[in-house]
Amino acid sequence: MAMATFILVANPGSASRKYALYDGEQAKAHLHFEYEEGRVVCTIEVDDNQEKIVTDLPNVTTAIERVMPLLEERNILPKDGVIKHIGVRIVAPTGFFLHDHIIDDDTLSQLEKIRAMAPLHIEAVLEELRLLRTSFPDTTVVGISDSAFHNTKPDYAWNYGLPLKDADRLDIKRFGYHGLSVAAAVRSLKEISKLPPKLIVCHLGSGASVTAVGHGKSRDTTMGYSPLEGVVMATRVGNIDPTALLVLKSSMGFDDLQLEHYLNEQSGLLGISGTSSDIRELLKREAEGDHLAELALKTYIFNIQKAIGQMAAVLDGADMLVFTGTVGERSAPIRERVMKTLHYLDFILDDETNQKCFNPRQPQCVSRLAHSRPIFVVPADEATEIARRSLAV
Repeated sequence: MAMATFILVANPGSASRKYALYDGEQAKAHLHFEYEEGRVVCTIEVDDNQEKIVTDLPNVTTAIERVMPLLEERNILPKDGVIKHIGVRIVAPTGFFLHDHIIDDDTLSQLEKIRAMAPLHIEAVLEELRLLRTSFPDTTVVGISDSAFHNTKPDYAWNYGLPLKDADRLDIKRFGYHGLSVAAAVRSLKEISKLPPKLIVCHLGSGASVTAVGHGKSRDTTMGYSPLEGVVMATRVGNIDPTALLVLKSSMGFDDLQLEHYLNEQSGLLGISGTSSDIRELLKREAEGDHLAELALKTYIFNIQKAIGQMAAVLDGADMLVFTGTVGERSAPIRERVMKTLHYLDFILDDETNQKCFNPRQPQCVSRLAHSRPIFVVPADEATEIARRSLAV
């Protein structure tokens, strides 16, 4: 009798680790390790049932050590079950990482090479890959590019205004990210026969981006060389004048790593408000009269509205708008505020439907029927995208 084979999906973040077990393209379980009150907590989800476990892990870095025992204890992974492939989300610049790769010594050395360019993003994935190769020495590990979806952008959408010979030599291009999330949204809409020719996807989570999708393919996106570019995010600065960076660096006495940490971890909503990067907390503080929380939210909304306008210009209009990502799926007030100035694109929310829409399992329409172009809230499903692509590789 043939052994049952499975795919494990790993999605390492800077402060969390997400895993999922797949039988082909069918999800069997999702595991999310994160910090709660100084402890590492794992939330396991099976068939819409959630269980929360407090672990004895010192940090999320070694979460993979608990994944197999948790799956086996709950009989999610059968005794004879074998992990045949592991798919890992890779967020990294350079043309090399515009494609999926089997993780071998060459791929690891490519990551090591660019670690100095984006240490905060690459450190977590390098750590995870080393642990996976140690824990699963006989399993094929596949690195799934978070940028590959943007390979279809036209040539002029890749460039900064740098001398081309230098940009080409140093591989400095607008690679774009959140490609797995946008690809998943496109697939979800296709499955319900709702994918329009001109689609704008707003991925709003701790990172945030807005993408123009023409006939199912990426035309442009707000993130560039790294996930730092684009709209203001939870703790990331978004677009900033390079001259301001030079002033920051010299005035604050930062070295390169300190500057990158400041722009990635201490800026955005957290930097403006001075108190929190959490949308829920900022909305609460704003209601209590906190003017800086209000300013942070206004800046965030303004950035997203401008980006939607940009992407509508790229597509020569827009047939549909999609919200995805944690904030996009869970925050009715943020969706409502973003849509306030988009009547010129014929997008009008249905207030009641929008208020009721929280974390939907399927794509849900929240626009005013017969008065608006469609606005959908689509669950981000990067894990299934990673599983599918791992099988393909």
